[in-house]
Amino acid sequence: MIAPWFETVAPQVRHYATPVPMTRSTRGSGHALHGAATTVGLMRATTSTTAPRTLAEALRGFDDAALVGLLRARPDIASPVPTDTLQLASRACTRASVSRALDRLDRFTVAVVEAVAALPEPASLSQVGRLLDTPGPTTASAIDTVRQLALLWGDDDALRLVRAVHEVIGPHPAGLGPWASTLLAAYDPARLEQLVTHLGLQPATAKMDNVAAIVDALKDAARLDALRGDAGGAARAVLDRLAWGPPVGRMETLSPPVARLIRRGLLVATDRRTVVLPREVGLHLRQHRLLPDPVHEPPPLSTTRRDPALVDRPAAGAAFELVRRVELLLDSWSSAPPAVLRGGGVSVRDLRRAATLLDVDAPVAALIVELAHEAHLLDAGDDEVWLPTVEFDRWLGEPAARRWATIAAAWLTTQRAVGLVGRRDDRHRLVNALSPDLERTLAPEIRDLTLRILADLEPGHSTDDDAVSARAAWTRPRHGGLRDDVVAWTLREAAELGVSSLGVISSFGRALLHDAGQAAATLQPLLPATVDRVLLQADLTAVAPGPLDTDVSVRLAACADVESRGGATVYRFSADSVRRALDAGWSAADLHAFVGACSRTPVPQPLTYLIDDVARRHGRLRVGVAESYVRSDDDAALAELVADPRASTLRLRRLATGVLVTDVPIDVVLARLREWGRAPVAETADGTARRTTADRLRTPVRRRRQPRAHDVHRLDDAALAATVAALRAGDRTAAAPPTEATSSRVSPAAVLAQLREAAESGASVLVTYVDQHGARSERVVDPIRVEGGWVTALDHRSDTTLTLALHRVSDVSRASPALADDSVLADD
Repeated sequence: MIAPWFETVAPQVRHYATPVPMTRSTRGSGHALHGAATTVGLMRATTSTTAPRTLAEALRGFDDAALVGLLRARPDIASPVPTDTLQLASRACTRASVSRALDRLDRFTVAVVEAVAALPEPASLSQVGRLLDTPGPTTASAIDTVRQLALLWGDDDALRLVRAVHEVIGPHPAGLGPWASTLLAAYDPARLEQLVTHLGLQPATAKMDNVAAIVDALKDAARLDALRGDAGGAARAVLDRLAWGPPVGRMETLSPPVARLIRRGLLVATDRRTVVLPREVGLHLRQHRLLPDPVHEPPPLSTTRRDPALVDRPAAGAAFELVRRVELLLDSWSSAPPAVLRGGGVSVRDLRRAATLLDVDAPVAALIVELAHEAHLLDAGDDEVWLPTVEFDRWLGEPAARRWATIAAAWLTTQRAVGLVGRRDDRHRLVNALSPDLERTLAPEIRDLTLRILADLEPGHSTDDDAVSARAAWTRPRHGGLRDDVVAWTLREAAELGVSSLGVISSFGRALLHDAGQAAATLQPLLPATVDRVLLQADLTAVAPGPLDTDVSVRLAACADVESRGGATVYRFSADSVRRALDAGWSAADLHAFVGACSRTPVPQPLTYLIDDVARRHGRLRVGVAESYVRSDDDAALAELVADPRASTLRLRRLATGVLVTDVPIDVVLARLREWGRAPVAETADGTARRTTADRLRTPVRRRRQPRAHDVHRLDDAALAATVAALRAGDRTAAAPPTEATSSRVSPAAVLAQLREAAESGASVLVTYVDQHGARSERVVDPIRVEGGWVTALDHRSDTTLTLALHRVSDVSRASPALADDSVLADD
């Protein structure tokens, strides 16, 4: 166990080794970072007349089917259509594109990439197989996958990674430190001589000769075992701690065990507090294995058999309940919409009210709100309130299965991570539902992956959540902690939507992964049939024995209140609900006809009496504008109203027989009289009754930025075939002799592509550069990095590293060997 003063630091955070100055000598040494090893391998490969010298040459050797596979797997490099294979290779070497491609690889394929990165280039298939301790065919298949993605090129005896792969993986592939030659190059000559002497070697005059001698000593397994055994138990514990990574350790003070390891070359000090385990030593401690356990097989999924019928029935119930809750929420918000927060979203208070209304907890309420928004059923109105959209009315007219499919399809592709609602962001602010802070580009990909893990199981088989999370981690190992969160959220949300039940994906959930229409068709037989009749009871309730027909449901809601929902919905008639229907323009005859037509049983007498009684009193009082007036043919009713002590707040006064006036607004007068058990009706200027239908506010569907799902830019077969044909045509044009009209013009895309190809191959190029004063110069350089609009290159004349603005490079051509050796610099 390492002492408290010593701690390891994750290698991906910071590389503590002292950078090695990039010169022509170190660039060709074979050990200066990973770029130098790449250059040496490429120099050796150019002696072959058949092996490709660059990635562009390797891609030109792809047949049409292989190019189609590349463009399908990496659609970002196909848009816009590349002019030729050189430009395609240039795009495939960008760091952003390489990072996206690596993120889609499983754990074993990533391990293969790390193994190639850990070996000196060019690596071989057999070396990779031994390092991973996996069967040859399995390793070869993974190598072919990486080669097909243009992340690696070369035959099985000369494998080379694209330079950007090294940059994305970082300096410590699979937790291994840099090569000893890279670390020791930062030592001063005197310190190197001391190390050589301590190892029992003969010091040399040249610094790099001493580095080579130490490296050779570290390659000797017997010598390494002797040095490790002689260092002592505490020192061996330090080595064991660093062996499997991270290989960088930090300490407050230099301890004797660490000092002994440094004197023996088993650790290299990069400063007074930081030491690094060289790659040669790390591989020896790992017994030349990249990973402690084989990873060529995904973690197993232990399954439990369940009856598919017992899965689909509760799943269909959850799907129906989701549709009902969305309808209930938006119907409520159409008359009492919540405000849009200043930063966007719904307040915590409004979300709690929605949860109470829907009889769910706050996370489920947030999910329903988000899905309504993603399905374009809910949006922000002009008055800065959240309102149902006009699309909601169209959605209401569809069958329940299609309504569910609309919501579920929106959930499947949304980039909104609803599980973040209620958490604190990096600035300790609460994340609200419908907040812009919920966007996560990773969410749809991991959601789709999680569902496909369930779908790959045998129908009716379930597995536990931890197993699904482990399988997702193996399939997408490069994604961080958000991946595990999205997996857990997806499993929970899938159960709420009915996509899964009892840990098993439902039949219509499985269909949803392929087509929403097919999912609706699969769900429809599982839902209860709609009914157009209710059971009227003497206690003034109406029981709907199943989901009501939409038209009946709307009309019944106009004259009765929903008392409870579930398998059977219970409506209750009251004086207020009947009065609401009369206010909307219904007559007593209309109400009697409707309840008689929609009831399977005779209309109970109490309901008939209730309708007649409310209708008899309805409209006896007339309210108009004086500011307001109250009139009635029954003067005794007006006298009774004026004598009521509560009416003093209305400041009523008798204008004439049967007429009272007031300066109180009409809406206040109507509300007060209804509170006191009266049944007034508003009238227009000509004395006719004014209908006061309930306000059902709507807002148009606003055009908003569509989230980019993980497969939005995937091309269809016709587009892929056309792209390949364009690449072939571009290659033929590039291979043709230049004409006088085209030889003097070099496009910026061609300059960029040639510089990236030179950086990949380690070739020397002649660049024409125009500085800020307009002066043009020609330089022979070795490009090292082309990124972010800048070119970092080694200048042959000064033997120093230059940084050139990419837009100022007007021409690029391959430098002849004689020109590269002479290090020409010509100025105009």
